[in-house]
This record gives sequence, C-alpha cells and structure tokens, in this order.
Amino acid sequence: DYYMSNPLPGLDPCQSPFREAPVKKVPVVRVFGATPSGQKTCLHLHGIFPYLYVPYDGYGHLPDHYLRSLAFSIDRALNVTLGNPSSSVQHVFKVSLVYGMPFYGYHEKERQFMKIYLYNPAMVKRVCELLQGGAIMNKIYQPHEAHIPYLLQLFIDYNLYGMNLINLAAVKFRKIKKKGDAFEEIGSCSDNWTRSAT
Repeated sequence: DYYMSNPLPGLDPCQSPFREAPVKKVPVVRVFGATPSGQKTCLHLHGIFPYLYVPYDGYGHLPDHYLRSLAFSIDRALNVTLGNPSSSVQHVFKVSLVYGMPFYGYHEKERQFMKIYLYNPAMVKRVCELLQGGAIMNKIYQPHEAHIPYLLQLFIDYNLYGMNLINLAAVKFRKIKKKGDAFEEIGSCSDNWTRSAT
C-alpha cells in the first residue's frame, strides 16, 4: 500500500526544481515482507511518483514554458474540481518530454510525449478525466498508461512481483527503540525550508 507523507530530507525531494517551490506531500510505498535472514520488515519506498503520458503538442512554443503552462493548467483545473478554485495547491511534481511509440494505431517512429508526474496517486484518474474532457489548456488530450494502478505501475517499472526478493542499492534502517526511550522526532523538509529561508 502507500500513504502520503511530509517529505524527509535525504529520502524525498524537498524542493521541486521544475515548479521552483517546496514540496508539501509525497507518496511513500510500504512493502511488507522479510529479509533473506528472516527479519520481518516494512519497507518504505520513497521518491516514486505516479505518472501518465500525453502526446506533446507544443510545437512552435518554447518547450519549458509549455510544460510549465500545462502543469499550471492541471493544478488550476484540479483545484476547481476539488471545490477550491482560489487555492494555489500544486498537484503536479514535474512534466518532462520523453520519446515513445504511440500505443494506438500503427506508427513507424517514436513521437514526443509529456510525462506528467503527480504528487498524489489518487489524483491520476481525475487528471485523466480533465485531460480527456478538454479542461486542460482548452484542448482534448489522449492520456496513455493512466489506467495502470499506481502500485502496479511501480511493480512494472522496477520488475517486481509478489513473493520475491527486492534488491536495494541504498537502505536506511530505523533505530530500534529501547524500553523507556522517548520518541525522537524526525525533521521534515518544511522545517529545513523554513530555517534556510530565514
């Protein structure tokens, strides 16, 4: 499963270079299992954002400006849909240009797509509906890979499947709490952002 959490320094992006803004919430995936030695674990995977693709149609525009306009339009449309049109909440982490073979129809060569990364996996379906309904930049977009559930998307991207080992390059363990110890609060990115901004 997954949950939304404040970003943690060293594990999550605390600042979105694309949006030039601090990150408020990020998805964290929990994987339950055991190590090869039998130790029970709850693995928290950080830095994995849900995404979908739409064909790039910004030819004749500066790509960076066009991608930012698309992100702003998605944020605005989502905030209106969620009943708070004056909100400045950002739902898009970043948008990047990628090449891929269109799924629908026959195509001889790859085309450019916009890969839209969102913060909250629960918003993918709603973004897809807005894209198909013409609410984003007053255009109708055909989303690709938007039907794949977030956790299945993770499994596909990282070649994971149930009841198998996961090989990890960088692992951090939580300290074992001894009896009588007080909880030690872990800082968040927002704490660091506030301190560094003053």
